[in-house]
Amino acid sequence: MAIQKTEGILLRRQDLRETSIILTFYTRDFGKIKGIVRGIRGPRGQYGGGGLEICAHDEIIFYERKRGDIYTVSQCDLIDFFYPMRASLEKLAYAVYLAELLDSVTSLGDKNEDVFDLMVNSQRFLCGDASARRVARVFEIKLLYLIGLMPSLELCVCCGGKIADSRRFSYVHGGLVCSQCARTERQTVAILPGTAKFMEHVLNSPYDKAARVKVAAAVGKELETILRTFLDYHIERRLKTVHFLKEIEA
Repeated sequence: MAIQKTEGILLRRQDLRETSIILTFYTRDFGKIKGIVRGIRGPRGQYGGGGLEICAHDEIIFYERKRGDIYTVSQCDLIDFFYPMRASLEKLAYAVYLAELLDSVTSLGDKNEDVFDLMVNSQRFLCGDASARRVARVFEIKLLYLIGLMPSLELCVCCGGKIADSRRFSYVHGGLVCSQCARTERQTVAILPGTAKFMEHVLNSPYDKAARVKVAAAVGKELETILRTFLDYHIERRLKTVHFLKEIEA
C-alpha cells in the first residue's frame, strides 16, 4: 500500500513497549484501522498537542507494514479537539462511550463514511447544549441501522406479520413481537408506544433534529434500558464506560 492520508477519530490507544503506542482510528476513507506510532513516549517523544487523545478528530498519514494489519502512522495532525465537550465530565464520558461502542461493533477495514460522519456529528453536538444522554441514544439507534443491527419496528420480528396492539420487545430476535407470537415467545419485555415511536423518529430524521427532540422521562429511561440490553446481548461484551457512566449519574 502506498502512503495514505485520511481523516480519523481516535477510538483507542495502547502502550507498546517503552516508546511506542498502537492507535485505533475510525477513518473516513478506510473504516477502522490500527496504526503504530513510534517514539511517542518518553523524554524524546516526537508528538505534542491533543491529536493522540481519545475522540480527537485528526488528519493522519500512514503506510503499510511488511507484516500484519497494523499500519505505521507517520503523521497525526489535530483537526478538532472538541474542547467544550471536554470541559464537562459527563459529556466527555459519553464521548468515550461512543468511541468504545463504535470500536466494539466494527471490524478492521469496513468502510462506512456515514458511520464516520455520525461519530463526528455526535461529538459536535456534545459540544453544545444538547443532552448527552439523548445524543447517546440517537447515536446508538443510527449506528445500529448503519451496521445492519437495527431492531425491527414495523413487522413482527418472529413471524413477519403486522404489528397491531403488541407492546412486547425481544432482545434475542431483535425487535417488536406481535401479540400472537408473544404468547409463545418467553424472552420478551414490555415496551411503551412512545419508545418505539422515538426510535422510528430518529431513523427518519436528520441528526440535528433527532438530537434535539425531547421525550418523556419514562420513555427516555426505558429506551436507555432496551438499547443497552440489546447491545450487551448482541456484541457479547461489557463496555467499560457503561459502569463509569452509571457511577457519575448516580
